[in-house]
Amino acid sequence: MAVTYSLMAANVVVYAALVVVGNPGYSALAQTGYSFFDGDYWQVLTAMFVHFDIFHIGFNMIALYYFGRLNEISYSRGEYLAIYFGAGLLGNVVSLFAIPPFVETGGASGAIFGLIGSYAARNRDPINIGLALVYAVFIFLESSGPGVNIYAHLFGIAGGFALGFAFTRMRPPE
Repeated sequence: MAVTYSLMAANVVVYAALVVVGNPGYSALAQTGYSFFDGDYWQVLTAMFVHFDIFHIGFNMIALYYFGRLNEISYSRGEYLAIYFGAGLLGNVVSLFAIPPFVETGGASGAIFGLIGSYAARNRDPINIGLALVYAVFIFLESSGPGVNIYAHLFGIAGGFALGFAFTRMRPPE
């Protein structure tokens, strides 16, 4: 569970640092189309570690703990990290084009939705897929609304499912 705990620790450290630093830190690390297309390319990565309040990080860390552990026992360390960062980056890149360029976005939820998708891809029996997708729909509906990056959620789950499916197909039969 070392990878999941490390990702959780990184998210908490960044959150604590941003609480101390305030707006300049958010401006540097959160993602906006204006900043990204002006040369702040790191924001598609750093935005995955930016959380805007205690509830935002708290809910994301609970979901990361749950789905991270499930994925950590199903995929190698490299596959897990590829799913987490690949899904998160896909969601953030799509967001650059789908969200108005002045809107600041951040959070680990695109990557976490990727873990939900990869869990469904790895455990292809109908009950596991159904449970994972029902959970994803519930989270999606609960987290929809003003200020929520639904594109990161949608493309995160799609990217995670695609990567999980690819990694599962590349394995020799057990």
